[in-house]
Amino acid sequence: MLINNYNIEINKKDVKNINLKVYPDLSIKASVPKNMNISKVKTMVISKNEWIKNQLRKYEEQNRISKRKYVSGEDHYLNGKRYILRVYDSNTPSVKIEKNNILAMYVRKSSSIKNKEKLLNEFYKDNLKVKIDKFMPKIEEKIGVKSNSYFIRKMKNKWGSCNTDKKNIVFNLDLAKKKDVEIKYVITHELIHLIERKHNDNFRLLVNKYCPKWEQYHDSLNEVLNDNKMFEN
Repeated sequence: MLINNYNIEINKKDVKNINLKVYPDLSIKASVPKNMNISKVKTMVISKNEWIKNQLRKYEEQNRISKRKYVSGEDHYLNGKRYILRVYDSNTPSVKIEKNNILAMYVRKSSSIKNKEKLLNEFYKDNLKVKIDKFMPKIEEKIGVKSNSYFIRKMKNKWGSCNTDKKNIVFNLDLAKKKDVEIKYVITHELIHLIERKHNDNFRLLVNKYCPKWEQYHDSLNEVLNDNKMFEN
């Protein structure tokens, strides 16, 4: 729907308030109560015009910067910390942390950007798997649930998702770049879906119980504009 010259995807859900979000791919989505008049949505969007413009500008800049070439001097993140990439010529491809803030990539000079990206993503995946394998069993025991399996994938608009029928969870590969407390929050969030599928009052009560500072971690992971800090699954 075109509102104030913005193409906004409107999703009517079982929520109490409007939940407006601008995504890194520059799409804009709004979750709204099923019985809400669309005129109220338009009024809200118009009132937040400056915020939307700033978010779009920020993501456009990030997207420009994020077009990685995987050359020495680039900034990359792991576990919430900033590292400087150093690329070395080697016939044995690998990525490792060296010194305090150096992320060393050993790769052939002829290696393509795509292959370098793949190598770094494998490094991220291995690191994230270690974290999940460490945190997840303890959180499952704390909540009293048990997942069947989990997967790590690149995801555009979600930090995680839960298939409640199969009890499978998917985690965003980019979580490897985030702090431990944020990773624990996403694990907790997805595991609670095994008890409560929807983001309703009961879901929020459970999240408050098992992750009291969830709002802080939610805000640090997602810059969301809404009326009552609703979740994005």
